[in-house]
Amino acid sequence: MGLRLPAIFLALGGLCGPLACGSVSVKPPSTAAKAESRPRDCSIEFLRAAPERTFDELGEIYSYYSRVVEPQDVLREKACELGADAVVVTRDFLVSTSRGPDRKLVAGIALKYRDATGAPEPGR
Repeated sequence: MGLRLPAIFLALGGLCGPLACGSVSVKPPSTAAKAESRPRDCSIEFLRAAPERTFDELGEIYSYYSRVVEPQDVLREKACELGADAVVVTRDFLVSTSRGPDRKLVAGIALKYRDATGAPEPGR
């Protein structure tokens, strides 16, 4: 049985994919802004501050991962699903835990530019 245990851990580790185990969630905005979904590998602009262009917030995307990841690697797919043009990264740091490995917290606000094709109308 001693040989089976490592094999099980290896098999389970393979299920997590190239970015390690983690999850990505969305908190909807207080506004009703919505946009049409885009392909999961769409082009997203990653910013560290709000842009000068007018925009609507589509939601806050946040994730926790069990290893160091880059914001664009973990937030892109969900941002594309929301129809975003950009994400303002609001959190990107390690969270130390006393009961296991450190976790990486990555979060941002998904934005849809108002001057972009298919942008939502204000108040919609």
